[in-house]
Amino acid sequence: MVSLTTGLIENTGVSGVRPCTTLLATISNTSLVSATVRISGYYWTGMDKKEYVLDLLTVAPGEIANNNFYANFDVFEFQFISISDYVEISVRGKSDAGGLTAVYNMLPAQLFPIGMEGIAKEESKMTIPTALNRVYVLNSSHNNVSVIDGISNTFMGNVIIGSGPFGVGVNPITNRIYVANFGSNNVSVIDGNSNMVITTVTVGSNPVGLGVNPATNRIYVTNWGSNSVSVIDGLTHVVISTIMVDASPEGVNVNPATNLIYITNHGSNNVSVIDGSNNVVKTIINLGI
Repeated sequence: MVSLTTGLIENTGVSGVRPCTTLLATISNTSLVSATVRISGYYWTGMDKKEYVLDLLTVAPGEIANNNFYANFDVFEFQFISISDYVEISVRGKSDAGGLTAVYNMLPAQLFPIGMEGIAKEESKMTIPTALNRVYVLNSSHNNVSVIDGISNTFMGNVIIGSGPFGVGVNPITNRIYVANFGSNNVSVIDGNSNMVITTVTVGSNPVGLGVNPATNRIYVTNWGSNSVSVIDGLTHVVISTIMVDASPEGVNVNPATNLIYITNHGSNNVSVIDGSNNVVKTIINLGI
C-alpha cells in the first residue's frame, strides 16, 4: 500500500510572487493490473487546513500519468494513497512561467509517510497533521456512529445516521465510511475528514452487512429482508446493480485482488460468490450444515 505526502510546502515568495503556482504529480504503475490513487490537496491559512483537491486517478498497467494541480498558496500539501504496492509518485513545482521550481522537486524516495514532517521551513512552527487513524463504532439503539481517535484513544464525537445501524465498511483510499441502516433501508455515507454524512443511498429491505472494494470503489450491501445484494458506485453514490442471492444474506467479504465477493446466506446455510466484474453470482458453496 502507498500512503505518501509531500509534507507541508512553504511557498511564500519575494515581493508577493510565489515561486510555485502549479504542482506536477507524475504517477507510474509498474504492475500488471490497473491501480487507483486517491490524490488530496490541502492549503493552510494559519493553523487551518482546507482540502481543495480530491481526485481518484486510475492508472493503467505500465502507464505514466502526469497531472497538474493548482498550488498558488503560501503553504500547501499533497497526499497520495493507493492499495497497490506498484505505484511510484514524484512531484515537481512549476512557476507561473512554467519553469520547474527545484526546491519542490521530490522523487519517489523523497516523499514522506503520511503523518511525518515534510519540507516546510523550521521557522514556520506549524503543527504537522497526523495520518487519519479513526475507529467507527455503531450504536444501533441510538442511531449514531461514535468516532474514536485511534492514536490518542479519545472520543471525538457522534455522527447521526439512519435507523438501526448494523454494518459498517471503510474505503481507505477515498476516506469514506459506509453504514448500513437496518431500520431505514438505506446506507449513510460519511466523509472521514469532516465526520459528516454527505449522502444517503436507498438499498433493499433490512440491510445488515457491508463490504467495500477499494480497488474498484464499489460497496456491497446485504439486504436481509429482500434476499439481495445492492452494489453502490462509490463515486456517484448510486445503486448500479441489485443481485439476488439465497435466503437472508448477512455477512459480506470482498477480495480486492480477485474482485470476488463472498456472501453468507443465513437462511440457506451457504455462500454466494459474486463476480465483481459483471455483478453475477458465479457459484454457490454449500456448507453442509
